[in-house]
Amino acid sequence: MDKSSVAGFRNDINGLRAWAVIAVVLYHFKISGFDGGFVGVDVFFVISGFLMTGIIARALENGAGATPIAFLWKFFIARAKRIWPALIVLCAVLLLLGWFLIPAKDLSILAEQARSAIFFVSNVKFWRETGYFSAGAHTIWLLHTWSLSVEWQFYVILPFMMLAIWKIFPSRRAMLWMLIVLGSASLALCMIWVLKKPGTAFFLLPTRAWEMVAGGVVALLAQRPPASVGARRVLEWGGLGLIALSILTFGHLIWPGWQALVPVIGTVMVLMAAQQNSMLTNWAPLRWIGARSYSMYLWHWPLVVALNFLAEPPSTLAIGTGLLLTVLLGHLSYELVETRLRQPLDGMKRTPASAALVAGCLLIVLPATVLNVNAGFPRHIPDAVNNMLAAAEDTSKVLKDCDILNHGNDNGCALGTGTPGVIVLGDSHAKALFEAVQQAQPESQRSSLRWTMEGCPTIEGVQNVSNPSMGCDKFMRWVMQNIPLVPSDVPVVIINRMALYMEGSNELVHDEDLTRPNISFEKRFNARSPEFYADITQRMVATACAISKYHPVYMVRPVPEMRVDVPNTLAHSMMLGKQRKIEMTMDEYTRRNAMVWKAQDLASARCGVKILDPLPYLCVNGVCNAVNEGRSLYSDDDHLNLHGARRLTPMFQTIFRPASPHDTAQAL
Repeated sequence: MDKSSVAGFRNDINGLRAWAVIAVVLYHFKISGFDGGFVGVDVFFVISGFLMTGIIARALENGAGATPIAFLWKFFIARAKRIWPALIVLCAVLLLLGWFLIPAKDLSILAEQARSAIFFVSNVKFWRETGYFSAGAHTIWLLHTWSLSVEWQFYVILPFMMLAIWKIFPSRRAMLWMLIVLGSASLALCMIWVLKKPGTAFFLLPTRAWEMVAGGVVALLAQRPPASVGARRVLEWGGLGLIALSILTFGHLIWPGWQALVPVIGTVMVLMAAQQNSMLTNWAPLRWIGARSYSMYLWHWPLVVALNFLAEPPSTLAIGTGLLLTVLLGHLSYELVETRLRQPLDGMKRTPASAALVAGCLLIVLPATVLNVNAGFPRHIPDAVNNMLAAAEDTSKVLKDCDILNHGNDNGCALGTGTPGVIVLGDSHAKALFEAVQQAQPESQRSSLRWTMEGCPTIEGVQNVSNPSMGCDKFMRWVMQNIPLVPSDVPVVIINRMALYMEGSNELVHDEDLTRPNISFEKRFNARSPEFYADITQRMVATACAISKYHPVYMVRPVPEMRVDVPNTLAHSMMLGKQRKIEMTMDEYTRRNAMVWKAQDLASARCGVKILDPLPYLCVNGVCNAVNEGRSLYSDDDHLNLHGARRLTPMFQTIFRPASPHDTAQAL
């Protein structure tokens, strides 16, 4: 918000913006000590609610309610002038550079992201497609625009609600009570959904509105700061202390849980203090950063994504360069777009200004639509790049949407109509290898059963900590109830990415606290302690042995995990003319999977579970390479695609017939 946008410019608000953007930028660039820097967005939300509510309330008190259409038009034009120009320029630059520097598939995805950002619906798009804290988030060029979409959606709803209340009860008190009721409902919904559907709570307005409402309540309730200098100082220092505490200690949380109250309350306290001459918010460098905070926020995230494509992992020099570019591009965007480009818009009447803004949006939306519809025009990309990217799509298309208990599927999934010949049981890795198992069956008239649920290891009573609503425990209860109903001669092949559950993610870019287990049972462990390993091992063995009472059981050793998205990373490198090798050494594999092997070996010794080892088929001379003869074996960083999975068909054939030397000869 510029100085002309509010009655009486608030230096402390600019300082708060600086605190917020510094926290977010340093968090995204993985600067040590800023693990909770994502709370900067929550600070921005409170500030936005404060400013917007104050603008609307003052306008209504000055008679805007008598001409609601004119008032709304003026309000939305002011917001559009503030947000759209810099966003349009960012999207235009990314699409232009993307034409030359990124693969066609990614360009098509970027175009769709740009269109959703311009229409302020990107939060809904990303809610459906990804997670903010997931490793894959660092490949999404415009992921950060989700917060702009949430704010804009709030801007659209708030003036209508305040207008409606004003028409009935023209007083600040009535608007205040409306906000209190709205904020309380939003906070309650947030606290419920953050446990059930954390992605929903994170991305969507209904569970985020309470943060902006908190700022709105301050705007209506605290029109004047406390008279006491000491009280103002306590509020400011206490509020900034809460924000700093959140930034420094709130890493790796399900967000926005109850902890989000801490930075929100801290921001509220600073706004109530209204300290205009404090070094904590009015220091010249902070004022400078605060003024440019919006543009810095816009430009920093694409730089983070670019660094993660260019370096493995980004070096200190690369990160430093990214930070300097964030400041430089943020400054240029502020001076050239937010300031100079705003001047002619501010000089226009509402109709031509509206037309100019719509035209600017169309300059992005129309080309973006063409790019998206035409899949990024792959013909302008070298065939080798397109072929590499095709590996990401080389995945199983059979039994789509057949996760047990999801999509109304309560009876399991079968490929074929004959008598069951095999059960493939596990998580997404079981899904990825299912067709290889099915093709290994010697009798084509027998069906193959797939009992899988993504993110759920084959352990009774297990829960996914990051998303309890997945119902892993319900899935395993279903499995154990149905196992005895299948003929006892049918083998069960258990396939899981067990290292993920034992050790956590190994992706180069992730926002997971690796010290805390990502699964839980009746007792939740807060660390990967010896007690945790003993408990998960015992449960893993007990589950496999319980199944072995009814069926022959085969456990597959973990597939090597490559730490980066193989086809996409290699395709980006090829676009830049770089050669890159992606592999996992046997030493690294052994360290990561030692506990998994120990548990599998214990199951084998205790109840005769047979072990299938994919390493002879995927690794040679102590190295597991992600590419064979120019083709990626993986669809991402850890799932084999169909081409890679087929290399394991001879291994799975040993389930249905005695092993022979010929099986191993099929390996690499």
